[in-house]
Amino acid sequence: MKRILTLLAFALLLFAGLNCGTENPIEETVDTTSVETTATGSFYGDVELIEGVTIYMRLLKAGQILAQVEFEMHGVKATSTDANIHSSTQQGIGKYHVKEAEVGDYTVQISAKGYQTTELNVTVIPDQSISLDKVALAALETSVSHLRGVLTNEASGEPLAGVNLQLTDDAGKVYDTLTTASGIFTFENLPVQQPFTLTIAHVGYEDKEVAVHPIPADETLELTVELTALQEPEKLDPGQGLSIGSQAPDFELPDGNGKLHAFADYAADKNVVLIFYRGGW
Repeated sequence: MKRILTLLAFALLLFAGLNCGTENPIEETVDTTSVETTATGSFYGDVELIEGVTIYMRLLKAGQILAQVEFEMHGVKATSTDANIHSSTQQGIGKYHVKEAEVGDYTVQISAKGYQTTELNVTVIPDQSISLDKVALAALETSVSHLRGVLTNEASGEPLAGVNLQLTDDAGKVYDTLTTASGIFTFENLPVQQPFTLTIAHVGYEDKEVAVHPIPADETLELTVELTALQEPEKLDPGQGLSIGSQAPDFELPDGNGKLHAFADYAADKNVVLIFYRGGW
């Protein structure tokens, strides 16, 4: 027993000696680095639905379409969106709510085949939720035409979702739409008997333009469009040079007489070959 007490006393003395002279004990370090957050707000609104008619709600910012919702009397038909937008239907009313929208100006476009398009402009304010006017579409008194199509990958045939398409009429007016999860796109209420140009620019695919012939009044033109995927540049092992297909940087090099030549002056419309030769000395 005495031996145990002696050992305990020795341990206490050793512990006290280790802490002797420690005026500044170790403190936990707290990361005080501030995390930057983007200020956001929200807005919401209602649309009166029409029996047998699909109503399109499109959300645009700076002329770029961000989201699209298709409402029908008995539910949301389809959505195609990169925005934080929630949609539903209730007792003949289509409801949309854009949450956590970045501060700035937006346009809400409501349209349907054969009905006047309504646009609502809204400015998102940080930490505020804005209510927009309810929209009730009125029937058009003039004849219009429509375009409907599907966008697919040329090689695989798979539909391409969330792709922005632009249609330009002969007068220069631009119409925007977004493909659904099934690759379907729709342009409604177009001027009749007028040619159009369909333009598609999508990351990872070759840009494409499609000439669209004039569409008769009250008719819908069906269109199938295929995009060709860009080939991935061939990657070379270290020491073998640049990858085949990679883009050369802009540069200037002197010729044999010391005159500088810029790569940009030749690359636009010519094939460029660089030849290095030994100087005389």
